[in-house]
Amino acid sequence: MKVEVIRTLEELQSIRQCWESLNSHPNSDIDFYSGVVKSGQQTCRPHVLVLRRGEYPEAILVGRAERTHIESKLGYKVLWRTPARQLTFIYGGQLGNISRQNCELIFKEILNCLRSGEADVAELHFIRADSALCDLALREAPLLCRDYIPCVQLHRSTTVPRSQEEFNNRWSAKVRRNQRWRKMANDFPGQIEIKCFRELHELDQMLVDAEIIATKTYQRALGTGFMADEVMKRRFRLEAEKGWLRAYLLYLQGKPAAFWICSLRDHTLYSGFMGYDPEFSKYSAGMFLVMHQIEAFSNPNHGEPIFRIDWGLGDAEYKSILGDCEWSEVSVVIFAPTIRGFALNALRTPLAVLDAGAKAALANSPILQRIKTAWRRKLRTEVVAH
Repeated sequence: MKVEVIRTLEELQSIRQCWESLNSHPNSDIDFYSGVVKSGQQTCRPHVLVLRRGEYPEAILVGRAERTHIESKLGYKVLWRTPARQLTFIYGGQLGNISRQNCELIFKEILNCLRSGEADVAELHFIRADSALCDLALREAPLLCRDYIPCVQLHRSTTVPRSQEEFNNRWSAKVRRNQRWRKMANDFPGQIEIKCFRELHELDQMLVDAEIIATKTYQRALGTGFMADEVMKRRFRLEAEKGWLRAYLLYLQGKPAAFWICSLRDHTLYSGFMGYDPEFSKYSAGMFLVMHQIEAFSNPNHGEPIFRIDWGLGDAEYKSILGDCEWSEVSVVIFAPTIRGFALNALRTPLAVLDAGAKAALANSPILQRIKTAWRRKLRTEVVAH
C-alpha cells in the first residue's frame, strides 16, 4: 500500500473512472472540482491523495493547494487575518475505503507534505466527528501543530414524507399553517408563483432573479452564499448539463422573493443556497418556499422520487425544525511543524478560545439568537445602503 499525491489536472484523468465510481456527493464531483481549480480564485493546483493497494486506488482524499488567509473572528467580526499557503481537503472529499488503517497512511502523508514546506497549514473541511481521520487529526498531530478549538457543527437531513398524511403528521399544524403564510396569501391573492429551474436554457433567468435577492442578504455582506459570478455560472451550467440542477424560486407579484437552489443526486436533494428578500421577511417567504416543495415531494404523483434532503453545511433554526436525522462534523486545522506554522497556531488559538467561550456561555440562552439576528439585520442594511 502506498499514498500518491496528484498535483496537476492532467494527472487527475488517470483516476477519473475510479473517482466517479466512488463519489456520490455533488461537491466532490470530479468535473465540478476541476472547474474550481481552473477558476484560479485562490486555488493554485490540485492536491489529491490517492491510496493504492497495488495499482488499484482504494481510497481518495480530495484537496487543493491554495493561497488563502488564516483569520480569527469574534462572531462575524474578523479581528485579524494573515496570508497563508493552505492544503484544503474539501467537504465530501473522502472517497472509497476510509478505514482506520487507510486513514493512518493518508494522515501521515498530510504531515509529510506540511513538513516538506508545501503549505503552512492543512484544513480538513467539516469531516464527520466519528471518522478515523478526525480522530487522528485531533489526537495524533504534533502538540504545537494541533487544533485545540476545532469548529464543530451539526449536520441535518430530512427523510421526505411519502404521502400527504405523513406530511401532515410529521409537523405540527402551527408549522404547516403558519399565520405569516396566510397573511401572504391575503396580501398577494393569486399573485404567488413558484418556478423550478433545471434546464440549461433556463439558467440565465434563474441567475438574474436569484442575484436580485442575494444582493440584499446578510450573506452578501460577509462575502458568502450565492453570487452570480463566473465561477457560480460554470457550476450551475455543469449541474444543468448533468441533470442535477433543481432551483426553486418564489415570486410575489412577479417579483423574486426567495430562492432555494439544490442539486439532485441518487434521489437525495442536496441543499446548496437559500435566500430571501428582507422586504418579505414578515411572511417567512423562505420557509414557505421550502415547506411548499417538501409537500410537493411527498405527493406520490410527483414527477421524480426524492427520498431525502441533505441540508448542507451549518445549522439553522429551520433545519432543526425540519430535520429528522443529525450528526456532528468538525473542521480541523493542522499547522505545519515549522516556525511559521507554530507562530500561526499561537496567534489563532487565544482568539478562537475567546470566541468559543462566548458562544458556549450563550448557547442555552435566547440572547445568542437575538445577537445573531441583530447582527444579520445590520449587515443586510449595510448591503442595501451600498
